[in-house]
Amino acid sequence: MKIMKKLFNYILALGMATGIFSACVDDINVGNAFLEKSPGVDVNIDTVFSKAEYTRNFLWSAYGQIYCTYTSGNMMNGAPIDVLSDSYHCYVSWGGPKQSYYPGGLTEDAQDTEDGNFQGKFSYSTKSGLDSDAGGRVSIYETVRKCWQIIENIDRVPDMQEAEKSRLRGEAYTIMASRYFDAFRNFGGLCLVKKAYPVGENFTEGRATAFQTVEFIDSLIQCAINEPGYIWNIPDADIGQWSGRLTRASARALRAKVWMFAASPLFNNDKPYLTYDKKPTGFENEEHIWFGKKDPSLWNRCLKYCDEFFADNATNGNYYQLIQPATQDEAGYRTAYRRAYRYRNDATHHEKLFDAHPTQLMSSSVKDGNVTNGWGWGWAGFALDCYRQGGAVPTNELMECFGMQDGRDFPYSDIYGAGKNPNGVDIFADRDPRLYETMMVPRQSLPAGFDYAGFKYIDSWEGGAMYYDKSNFGDAEGDDGASRYRKFKWMLDYTSGRMDDEYIGVSYIRLAEMYLIRAEAKAETGDLQGALDDLHIVRSRVGLGRLEKMNPELNLTSNKENLINEILRERNCEIGAECGDRLYDMVRRMRQDLFTKPLHEIRVYRLDANGNRLTSGDQRWVEGTPWPKFEYEKIQIVNGARRWWDPGYWTNKWYLDPVSRIEIQKGYGLTQNPGW
Repeated sequence: MKIMKKLFNYILALGMATGIFSACVDDINVGNAFLEKSPGVDVNIDTVFSKAEYTRNFLWSAYGQIYCTYTSGNMMNGAPIDVLSDSYHCYVSWGGPKQSYYPGGLTEDAQDTEDGNFQGKFSYSTKSGLDSDAGGRVSIYETVRKCWQIIENIDRVPDMQEAEKSRLRGEAYTIMASRYFDAFRNFGGLCLVKKAYPVGENFTEGRATAFQTVEFIDSLIQCAINEPGYIWNIPDADIGQWSGRLTRASARALRAKVWMFAASPLFNNDKPYLTYDKKPTGFENEEHIWFGKKDPSLWNRCLKYCDEFFADNATNGNYYQLIQPATQDEAGYRTAYRRAYRYRNDATHHEKLFDAHPTQLMSSSVKDGNVTNGWGWGWAGFALDCYRQGGAVPTNELMECFGMQDGRDFPYSDIYGAGKNPNGVDIFADRDPRLYETMMVPRQSLPAGFDYAGFKYIDSWEGGAMYYDKSNFGDAEGDDGASRYRKFKWMLDYTSGRMDDEYIGVSYIRLAEMYLIRAEAKAETGDLQGALDDLHIVRSRVGLGRLEKMNPELNLTSNKENLINEILRERNCEIGAECGDRLYDMVRRMRQDLFTKPLHEIRVYRLDANGNRLTSGDQRWVEGTPWPKFEYEKIQIVNGARRWWDPGYWTNKWYLDPVSRIEIQKGYGLTQNPGW
């Protein structure tokens, strides 16, 4: 076999370039002073490890490559990966979903465009059409090489204490493991780089099996945990400077999440999710995308790592805790939930275990090289250029995912259609408070401090003052309310004081998810009541009643299948739109039923005194008058209808993405996934 050097020679050259120390950061990206850029000088590996300051900055640049769906480099030319799930839909024609995924036109070269207009949801490519240290799409192997260089060379640093060297090694192992996990859940088995390859040395191992890959990721995490200097948490006195820096808690949490994915049916099954059209060659192997058998004990392994996390947390004074509401009302519940998902850890809030900090784009300044006009790497630029134009709009399926305030699941599935709501039920009233924090729905009264752009109510029905008429937005492709819902989570109301000037932390894993991972592992290993107890810990934060008590018809203490479905639903309510987890849940659970079920918009019609729909005249609501009654229509999405919805079209190849053909042709043993 002809072995090519291009892959790792490219990475070496990239790592030793003059930009070696730079990182994708804002003023307090993962801290302040420790992310200061070093002078732009020509360097080599001896320079990097000649001084502690240089070595630290080299690692900080790897931090800038941690996966975050809310940076431009991780979007499908204008949309986050959530729009491939059943929760959000992309309406803009220039977005990768409408160009590649929705019409079924995704190809092997979707990741390989040099101009940054990539269509794939994740890149295996070794080249980056964008600046890899400025939020652009970057090969995992660039990050892997940086981490191996640190691990292999940090003992050479003369002015660094042994405890810090150990700590930095732990961080490097954890970052590297996370990047491998990113690729694993998109492609399956990977090429496993186990050292920093020097120029001229060929990589000859080829592609590992899926199980070898997950075991390798696990071994990296174990190495991190074993580092004696790898601390459990950032001391509160230092957290203002170091918030976002990885810890042993990050590694333990990542381990549980890796094995949750691995234990799921995509890889852990009695047969592969798809076989090759013809007999595999010597290089192709179905075990690249399959463990070769179904092993229920993998869920025990996931549960073990969950228990180890919680035991370690207890040993360290239960430092990480769910943020709790100050008041038992909607305002209190939403404030606690917002603080948990949106903001970085501080001296009094410790829920995030592993998070990424996208750069900011200020409303009235140039910051980190970003400007406010046009496309920007920054967080606000992403929101304005993507969400405001319809890049990710909530679906009716997402609305129905949220239950009622008392803990019941959504009970109104038969209410859609003319004459179907004779009692005028308001389906948006008395709901799970996380619904209101996730998306905009018609509401009579918003809690104090939760207004929307000055409105204390939301009359977003057809013809209301906040009706989503795309002609009002100046974008013929659509707008952020094309489904008649608007995204609220992360976006809030787009005002500068709530968007541009706030520093956010996007969770890769937070403590709420650890309870949900453990709940799933308990359910899979037969402890259904224990799973329900963990679910209640998360749900009680927003005042919801016990799931099994409020939904007795589901028999959740004895029906494992129903309980798993409820856990997946709860994951969508709690951590949806944070790290693409809804899509990856659908993938790892092989939910063809969800991928192929058409998605819907909503139409809300105000009724007159006689119960007839108002179709003309002034339909806005006037404060002080009775809140109207409504009828609802559920409308199938046609703008960007997905080929997956066509009867007979679906193929399981869509569970994993195609590997870059350019990479395969380099000849170092990479193979294509079946079906592509």
